Amino acid sequence: MNLIATIHVGASAISMIILGEDDAVVDYLEKPTPLAHDIFGTGNIRPATIERSVSIIAGFRKVLNELGASNLPIRAVATNTLSEAKNGDVFLNRLRIACDIDLETLDDGEMTRLVFLKTRRRLLDTPSMRKRNTIVAHVGPGNTRMLLFRNGQVIRYNSYRLGTHRTWETINQPELFGDAALRLVNEQISATVSQIYYDFHKDDIEDIVIIGQEVQHLSPFLSKPDKTKSRLRTLQQLTHEVANTTEDERVRRYQLDFQTAGSVVPALAINLAIAEIFGVTSVRVSPSDYQHGLLSDLARHSQMATEFRPELIRSAKHLAKRYRTDPKHAAHVTHLSLRLFDETQELHKLTPHDKLLLEISAILHETGNFISSRNHEEHSLYIILESELFGLSYYDKTIVALIARYHRGPKPNLGHEHYGDLSRQDRLRVAKLASIIRVADALERTHSQRVKDLTTNIQNNRLRLTVNGVADATAERLAMPSKGNLFEELFGLQIVIIEK
Repeated sequence: MNLIATIHVGASAISMIILGEDDAVVDYLEKPTPLAHDIFGTGNIRPATIERSVSIIAGFRKVLNELGASNLPIRAVATNTLSEAKNGDVFLNRLRIACDIDLETLDDGEMTRLVFLKTRRRLLDTPSMRKRNTIVAHVGPGNTRMLLFRNGQVIRYNSYRLGTHRTWETINQPELFGDAALRLVNEQISATVSQIYYDFHKDDIEDIVIIGQEVQHLSPFLSKPDKTKSRLRTLQQLTHEVANTTEDERVRRYQLDFQTAGSVVPALAINLAIAEIFGVTSVRVSPSDYQHGLLSDLARHSQMATEFRPELIRSAKHLAKRYRTDPKHAAHVTHLSLRLFDETQELHKLTPHDKLLLEISAILHETGNFISSRNHEEHSLYIILESELFGLSYYDKTIVALIARYHRGPKPNLGHEHYGDLSRQDRLRVAKLASIIRVADALERTHSQRVKDLTTNIQNNRLRLTVNGVADATAERLAMPSKGNLFEELFGLQIVIIEK
């Protein structure tokens, strides 16, 4: 049997799913652990929590051995909350040594993709989402992610430092309950909720979908079986009911574990505040198990790049529009870059994922002009790095930003910020992709889209670049020495332009 296993070290539990043929669940295990409690409470993971985590994962490995799957490849990931722990590296090294397992820390880009996968399933059972302006709110342990859908497509995405465990540990009064607890929580979250309203209030929000471990666990108390819609009044009542019980009572009444019994109050309060501030009368809550769905989606990691291309391109174009780039020039540089990528595949030997990063870079390469045309490539670098790009990991976003940074001006240099931090292999990726966009930008030197298409062939150490639609390519030839130099150095070929 072909099996897939995924382990997730989460904010309040460590879990493992084993999938068989057609994604059938062979086994699912989950054990609570106070990771977020430690991180947001003290900034460090306590030794006892580290050892408990080692024990849990060792137990998971024993289960795999019993299934005869001891050599099964495992994807092991950790919550991005881990990045806020001062001793996060100590934690990762301990698990690596004790359990022979390498954990990758989920970044905000992949978490957003996972939220989108959950939302896409809601599109199947909630047809109104294809017609209505819908906000999807994912309130996680440390951050809240807001996705705006219009006509079933992601239009915008923002992330905020507002989370269930972050809020509860900041208050740091675990025995507090009732109206006093809600009052403190609302005081803590009010500024960020107001920012969320400011960011989305002009978008005519008609529907809100709430996703998160706590609210999905409580979905039976919010909506009828097999239904996703919950009246706002029901959410208000449940929020007050849960707040007015002690943590021990919450564990018994709502079948919560002790790690979630505290965070459930801010989880409900944050979702309620978001719903109230947009004036909706109902919300939609996914009835599925949050952790189970998360692990199943993580197991399909290899499918993500191609699935999310439309959303990534839309997000890049939205960012380019915000910074008032010339859309015709950006589109044409993108077109020529992708043609060059395909025509020179045997030279650079890069992947389809690299091609996607090149495409996003070409769309965004002139965003820096919004600040200044002088050294605008450097402005493009930090605009891209500091902006939200839906579903793009921070590492990939760094690659995109560097390609844009090197679309003109100085060639890549180890002394340059961000570039020097990359591995040798990724520095070469950036240099190759930057060399392609530089040639494409030279061919669009006049910003008039007159080079309609191109083909290439190699003869006598020359890359013969035949351009279609141009009778006299003098302007492009004048631009090529300063733009094509990186390509010529990397591949040892002189670029020769031929008109057709």
